[in-house]
Amino acid sequence: MSMVAVSADESLPMHARSATQMTAAASAFVETLSENQLGETVFALDADARATWSNLPIVMVRPDGLLVGSLNDDQRRALHNLLRASMSSQGYGKFSNIMRLDDLLYEIEVAAAEKNSNPRRREFAETRSSGNYAVAVYGDPGNGDWGWKLAGHHAAVNFTVADGQVGFTPTFLGSSPMILEEGRYAGYSALPHEGTRGVDFMASLNTAQQKAALLDSDVPRDIFEGPGRRASLSKYEGVRTDELSVGQMQLLRVLIEEYIRNADFDAADAQLALINETGWDELWFSWRGPVDVNDKFYYRVHGPRLLIEYNRQNPNHEHMIVRDPMNDYGEDWLEQHYTEHHPTL
Repeated sequence: MSMVAVSADESLPMHARSATQMTAAASAFVETLSENQLGETVFALDADARATWSNLPIVMVRPDGLLVGSLNDDQRRALHNLLRASMSSQGYGKFSNIMRLDDLLYEIEVAAAEKNSNPRRREFAETRSSGNYAVAVYGDPGNGDWGWKLAGHHAAVNFTVADGQVGFTPTFLGSSPMILEEGRYAGYSALPHEGTRGVDFMASLNTAQQKAALLDSDVPRDIFEGPGRRASLSKYEGVRTDELSVGQMQLLRVLIEEYIRNADFDAADAQLALINETGWDELWFSWRGPVDVNDKFYYRVHGPRLLIEYNRQNPNHEHMIVRDPMNDYGEDWLEQHYTEHHPTL
């Protein structure tokens, strides 16, 4: 098995290590592609398509880029090298598990369609596959600023490399089922902590704080700033973090790092430093729905350099996103604004 080796250069700034290894892995992946595949995969860095992505199954929205299912084994290994170079073990585990979950859904849904003699359900089930995720590269890795994305059902990640800096927002994750109920994978969960971290923090708040945080007893249909809907939230809401105790603040930080540390360590550290610059007491936490880990609920952490949304759509279906309101797609570094389109169904 071939791996991309990056030498340990102690003169390299700490923040640039992820950029260096990611660039090497991306260059190696691009080199495996045929001329026709390059036309489907590599685009200009300023292309607006860079900010168009979806979390929907391929039967509903065809993602831009080259489908993983069309790659040969060498190319798939190179793509996974790029994923590992871009993410922490935590992040790579989540993303690859979500992709694998689609293969398990294929087995589950095909069996259910055959049992019920439902050809339309069988047709939909046939689209479930870890191969139905699309990869796209923007710019020329190793020759100036560049970025890449991988998107498909319940997973979309956008990376930017600019002058040795790494951005990893927006990142969308989701799972359904959240926990497999039966069969040889009974108990399996692709995203085990995001929901419980929110419940743990909300439960730590005192009565007055919970009253401030709880905005509605109803749960929204989905996250507010999903694909094509950034900047949909015009104000901060809920309880402000300057009202938290030391113990409550620690639980909130654990929640935040569950999202931020999906990126490799130095990219995550850099994003946490940006939050620190604007102030941890400038964050706001809000909640909708019951405080019950087995029920539907929604929570949000929002500040100048961070937006986290989590939506439990039903007791076994969840969506979540992390954004940097000032630098999604590395726009602040690139001095480039992208028009983020909502995917057309």
